[in-house]
Amino acid sequence: MKTRGTKHPLIFLLCLPAVLWGTNQGTPDSWIPAHWPGGPLELERRAKAKTAPSDPAIREAIATWYDPATLSLLDGSPVNCLLLTWSAGADGVIERQQHQLVKAYAAEAHRRGIAVLGLVYPGADSSQFVAPAVEARLDGLVLDGEFPVGFTEQVTRALASAGSSAVVIPIATDTASIRTARLPVLAVAGVSPSARNLSDMGIRAAPSSEPWIQSNVWLVRSFRLAPAWRPVWISYQPDDGTPTDYARSVADAAVAGGRWIAALDDGLRAKLRRNEAAALAAWQRIGAYLKFAEDHAEWHGFAPYGNLGVIVDTAAQDGEMADEYLKLVARRQVPYRPIARSQLSAALLAGFRAVLATALAPPSAAERTMLTTFAENGGLVVAGPSWGNPPKQEAFAEVPLGKGRVTVYKDPDPESVARDMRDLLSHREAGVVAFNVPSVITYTSSSGDGKRLLVQLLNYSNSPSTAITIRVSGSFKTARLFTPDAAPAKLAMSPAEGQIDITIPKLSLWGGLLLE
Repeated sequence: MKTRGTKHPLIFLLCLPAVLWGTNQGTPDSWIPAHWPGGPLELERRAKAKTAPSDPAIREAIATWYDPATLSLLDGSPVNCLLLTWSAGADGVIERQQHQLVKAYAAEAHRRGIAVLGLVYPGADSSQFVAPAVEARLDGLVLDGEFPVGFTEQVTRALASAGSSAVVIPIATDTASIRTARLPVLAVAGVSPSARNLSDMGIRAAPSSEPWIQSNVWLVRSFRLAPAWRPVWISYQPDDGTPTDYARSVADAAVAGGRWIAALDDGLRAKLRRNEAAALAAWQRIGAYLKFAEDHAEWHGFAPYGNLGVIVDTAAQDGEMADEYLKLVARRQVPYRPIARSQLSAALLAGFRAVLATALAPPSAAERTMLTTFAENGGLVVAGPSWGNPPKQEAFAEVPLGKGRVTVYKDPDPESVARDMRDLLSHREAGVVAFNVPSVITYTSSSGDGKRLLVQLLNYSNSPSTAITIRVSGSFKTARLFTPDAAPAKLAMSPAEGQIDITIPKLSLWGGLLLE
């Protein structure tokens, strides 16, 4: 009597796990990337840029990084996408040697279900690296650096002509250039997240001054101009490379729904090659934070929360100015939602209490009508001098309009406007207010039905933040704090001036306060 397995051997083969066939690399929205440079081309590229490491052990680790044994580092890790050195316009012999090395490494990675993307640097010639990329079955190419206009499209066409479905992901340095781009992944160069005292930066400051925080939370948030979540990758190498720096880097991108391209410093990679315990512990902590982010991927679907709308003109020539407003308002802990100027409508404005409209310079007749009606119905409009009748002496003037008002700035400097927003909006109008958070950045989002409110907090200091109070508007019954380092904790809630106060006794690094 034949068994089912021998009766239909073809069906049995077709049902084998896809990972055995190297076809289970997922899609770009599921990729959790790591910067994984190595091989002779990487050493050649750095030597040319005069950034080659002097330590022989580090050079050896880079040269041999594509030994299949390094893939064992990914066992149990959420990382499922590697960015490998592919082309940099070097000598043809070295480039071909690199291609063969990466091809073999990629085949082994694919057998493990890991996507492989080739890193392409300025100077590379698409006629020399596209065909080998197709042959190596790379899942995509990442363009890292400044390339000629049209280079991304050129590489995309070349891949398509070769019958490849590999994606092309440029890492942008100009945020505005890709904010509305239709790309499989929006990748952008970020900053190394940290907090510094103003006095350390050569700036005179009072003892009680808040530290200067570098963060990418606003940057990830700025790409959320539509309800749907889009994969956003943040690219940078942490300044120091301590375990806490790496954990913060993961969280800094993940808070607003992005992903950091995990980038290990060369010293750590050399220690990992030697299986040193401290290095392995640091790598495992990175994995734990990545896992926490992915375990709460549901949070990606939460929409940015904010009663303040910040209008962004995606077609503006001066994109950096818009970025400054988005960055500095976030740093001042004012919850906001970005609004694309092209999407501005009366129905959209109805969901806000205030609108920062300095990007409208000047507003069109239709925009002025919409904003005037919004103010007359009780809203606050913050505008620049192009609105009309700016003050001659004061920084701004408030003009009553119906039930609301228009605040007109003489010279709307982003730092001043961001600072003033904390006074122009009452706590109730802001909706969510954080107290005692000098080294913390908050990001608030809500579920589609509005029944759940999520306030994420990220501490940029190396010391824990204590006695944090979050004041929220709304009706909620429970408050729980989720962190990567401990089990969820239920927190007490108390009424406060018609709102609710929740106190977080201690925040080491990253926490998500979920109210339901």
